[in-house]
Amino acid sequence: MIVDEFSLKHPDNCHRRRSSRILPLDSSNPNFIQVERLFSKGWRHSQKTKPVVRAVFKILSLDESLESYAIYRRVQAFNLLTRYKKGSNEQLCFHGTRRSCALGDDGSQVFLCQSPECSICSIIRASFDVSKCGRFLPQFGRGIYTTSCSSKADDYYSSGRSARQHPGNLRVLLLNRVVVGKPHNRRHNAPQMNQPPPGFHSVVGLPGVDLNYEETVVYHNDAIRPAYLVVYGPPMARSASKAHALLSALFKTPLAA
Repeated sequence: MIVDEFSLKHPDNCHRRRSSRILPLDSSNPNFIQVERLFSKGWRHSQKTKPVVRAVFKILSLDESLESYAIYRRVQAFNLLTRYKKGSNEQLCFHGTRRSCALGDDGSQVFLCQSPECSICSIIRASFDVSKCGRFLPQFGRGIYTTSCSSKADDYYSSGRSARQHPGNLRVLLLNRVVVGKPHNRRHNAPQMNQPPPGFHSVVGLPGVDLNYEETVVYHNDAIRPAYLVVYGPPMARSASKAHALLSALFKTPLAA
């Protein structure tokens, strides 16, 4: 059974390259436009130059993984339907982590690497695992941390390759589907937490006291699935932008400079 549009078997994804788990989206695709808008709106660090989105790849998953996520989402929606107006309250949130390969740097870099140090490829391959999150106790204990603030997620991106191996100084973030459910809002750190309080499904850290920017934490593996790989970098010079647009139009696929 095909669960949803992120399935490897969905007809819309049949033109992906064989054995690839990511599918490039054209810049005119509504999903590309939505991701680009969320990235731009979420860049809130005034001291950091706002980059531009160079490419967006849809992440494709096995139906078994998508099904367990869908079941979790349905259960939370059913439980909250009469008590919480937002139901499952699914949101798109960013996550920054380590990339040890060139995944997404251009249209040919679409195959996952096998390095155990590459968290990006590991998450795309098998989704998130809360048991592997955090070697120390962060603000709200051991959980899976995401945020609507793309510039905050960027702080957590790291690369195992040199700048010369990433032409154009390209970086990547994951944009994920997150079942927030009924969030427990906090302004103070609580590193001893390992689950939300009874009656809640996630923890949302609000800025103002211990945090400068919002973050959303879930504690269940099936509360989150990676949805898009966002490739971004410094703004291009005008002449380079024109050449980039021409090549993109010719090849009908987003290109990374």
